[in-house]
Amino acid sequence: MVVAFTLATRWFRRSLVKLPKPFDKLTGFNAFWYSHHLFVLVYILLIIHGCYLYLVHRWYQKTTWMYIAVPVILYACERIVRYFRSGFYSVRLRKVAIYPGNVLTLQMSKPPNFKYKSGQYMFVQCPAVSPFEWHPFSITSAPGDDYLSIHIRQLGDWTQELKRVFSEACELPLAGRSGLLRADETTKKSLPKLLIDGPYGAPAQDYKNYDVLLLVGLGIGATPFISILKDLLNNIIRMEELA
Repeated sequence: MVVAFTLATRWFRRSLVKLPKPFDKLTGFNAFWYSHHLFVLVYILLIIHGCYLYLVHRWYQKTTWMYIAVPVILYACERIVRYFRSGFYSVRLRKVAIYPGNVLTLQMSKPPNFKYKSGQYMFVQCPAVSPFEWHPFSITSAPGDDYLSIHIRQLGDWTQELKRVFSEACELPLAGRSGLLRADETTKKSLPKLLIDGPYGAPAQDYKNYDVLLLVGLGIGATPFISILKDLLNNIIRMEELA
């Protein structure tokens, strides 16, 4: 618990702490993510401890398994659901753009049963970068759009490698088009595969419960509000068309 909570602080999670090699791997999102999986070792030790109580001879008096069975089953079910749901939500990349400021924009097809609210986020995995890492990103497209989009800023090793992988598939921009590099379905090079899992709730999704909104975002932190502004604009256009 001490290790997990320490690596979850912003200084370690955002690599603000500079450690000498090879301890520099103890900072960043990966260290924060994988440290939480130390509970697997803890549960194994609990099982061993509960099964070899030499002073207790009757198995039904060894109750450790009763306390850990429920959380283990819940965790296993969550992992199984995520595995199958990520395969069920198959997406096709429609457009890629890399803008100044090391911002990568990914636009993908929207699965038929993928329903979300503005302000929510989803987990993204790119097997070409790492087949085991899932990273959360705010959805920047509006629920009424026929596509999904996310904006990713290069801040760590995973996002740096993701940008490199997509840069190799992009082409130089044509005259009059923004963005440093672009790629779409007409690009000759094949685009990397993406898996998604979600959506997941976030505080910003309840914006419709209020009459007045004050949206404050800095840099890439404004991504949840992009979807909200798009949704509000789409609703205004829809109401004007019905009037």
